Order: sequence, then C-alpha cells, then structure tokens
Amino acid sequence: MPTGGTETPTKKQIEFKRREEEILKAALSLFQGPCWEQITVEQISKKAEIGKGTVYKHFTCKEEIYANITIAFTQRLFEAFYEAAKNREVLDILKQIIRLGFQYFLNHPAEARVSFYCKREDFRDRLHPELGARFDALDNEFEAFISPILQRGVEEGLFPNVPVEHLMMGLAATFDGAIAMIWNGDTSYRQAENQEAYVDIISTYMLAGLVGLKKGT
Repeated sequence: MPTGGTETPTKKQIEFKRREEEILKAALSLFQGPCWEQITVEQISKKAEIGKGTVYKHFTCKEEIYANITIAFTQRLFEAFYEAAKNREVLDILKQIIRLGFQYFLNHPAEARVSFYCKREDFRDRLHPELGARFDALDNEFEAFISPILQRGVEEGLFPNVPVEHLMMGLAATFDGAIAMIWNGDTSYRQAENQEAYVDIISTYMLAGLVGLKKGT
C-alpha cells in the first residue's frame, strides 16, 4: 500500500510539463525585443511549433505566460540571495544581494522586463486568484528574507531606527530606477565608464544611503 510522500509523475504529466516549458521558452525568445508586449499568442505558438489551441491548454491568456516567467525568474533570484546571505555581516549581505539583483536583471533582460510589468497593480488585479496567491507568497517570502537582515542593521546601529519597510522602499526605488535608466539608455547612465562601473556606483550609493540615513536622525 502507498505510504505517503510525493507521487511519481505520469508520462502524461511529464509531457504536459515539457510542453509548458517549451511554450515559455518560445515566449522568452520573442520577448527579447523592445516591443515584446505586442507579441501575440499566435506568434508564440508558431515559435513553439504547436497549435494556438495547445497554448491555451496550458495558459488561459498571455498574461498567465508573463506570470509564470516572472515566478520562475524570481524563484531563481531568491535561491541566489539565500546563498549570498550565508555567514556574512549585514553590509556584506546587502552588497552581495544588490549586485546579484543587478546581475540577474541585466543578464536576463527579457525575464526582467516581464517581471517589471508583473509588478503593476492592474496586472495583479487581473490574475487568476491562484496565480495572485503565488505572487503574494513571493512578496511575503522576500519580505521574510530581507526584513531580519535590515533589522539586524538597525539593532547593530548601522541603520536608523525606523520601520524596515521604509528602508526596503528606498532600496527598491533606487534599484528599479537604475535598471530603468540602463534599459532606456538614459544619458546620465552613459556618463559612467561602462555598465559595470555604473552598477558599482549605484550599489555603493544604495548602501551609503542606508548608512547615511542614521546621521540625519
């Protein structure tokens, strides 16, 4: 008799998952350009060499494709964050995860652009409740990861004694703004010697901003 645990996937389930991954891979290959939002389900199906109806067996709409790409991308990023946070001091952890964030977003621009789109409130509101719950879980997971690190910084006297949510907002706004400047080819970004130098400047600024806040309190 079965004793519990994870059941072995059936051949049909394995094939279904493989086809789903092929659809997501085809979509990502088409999302590389600046007009990625204009890519249609029909174009994705042709790229994946399957029928349009088959795509809809896996995803009810194009935005579900966006959501699945973003969830997978975010989970990989979190795994890198967890590894970076092992056995390090607060400032070293933050330095590592900031640089990892830039690395992932700049090395995987299609996934990163889709993930930016998926931050939109109107997008989240349109999601099926099950997918919406997965996004909420990811948000909660990141907060559970970063909050204790920032709180340690407060307790060690590195950062001001303010709610960690305020510190998180400042970091997120600076990171998102810097990524947008790179993607948009902003002239102020081009003043840096190269992309690596720009990332160094912004990473240092983000950490200095956290530490410098304490001086103003």
